[in-house]
Amino acid sequence: MGFRTSPDRDEYEAESPARSLPGLEIGSAGWRDLPAIAGVQRRAFLPRFAYSLSTLAILWALPWVQLLVARRDGAIVGCVIADRVLDGNRIVNLAVDPAAQRQGIGTALLHAAERALPGGDMTLMVQSGNASARALYRRVGYEEESVHPHYYGSGGPGIKMRKARR
Repeated sequence: MGFRTSPDRDEYEAESPARSLPGLEIGSAGWRDLPAIAGVQRRAFLPRFAYSLSTLAILWALPWVQLLVARRDGAIVGCVIADRVLDGNRIVNLAVDPAAQRQGIGTALLHAAERALPGGDMTLMVQSGNASARALYRRVGYEEESVHPHYYGSGGPGIKMRKARR
């Protein structure tokens, strides 16, 4: 279990748990992957929540951000963006192409992000009305911590969730 470091850009390739999902590989995103990741974002989220190509490029370039992708048969089917913050680590964004949802890809991406950012608790924000995402996060150990009434805009509450890690 773990990651291999590539000399290119500190790229990480997950060795597990993606192995239990046939044909799925998880690794660091490359520059050329960004347009495909933007496509997954557009398919997975409403337009105002999907990350644009320019936003993804900025995040990809930041040294404290991990941008990991899930590939099935060479095609990008999901991504997770995670970073290190003062009080631990944060899942900034998790997107799985709607055609590939409910196949364990989101779980595999979350575990890969946690391995890429060892030590410290993990936090994330989720829309209060997104029951399937909240259930996924609970299954992998996140607990609801607080409600932020306008996190997703006026009248768009978000729930902060935390996974305690030692």
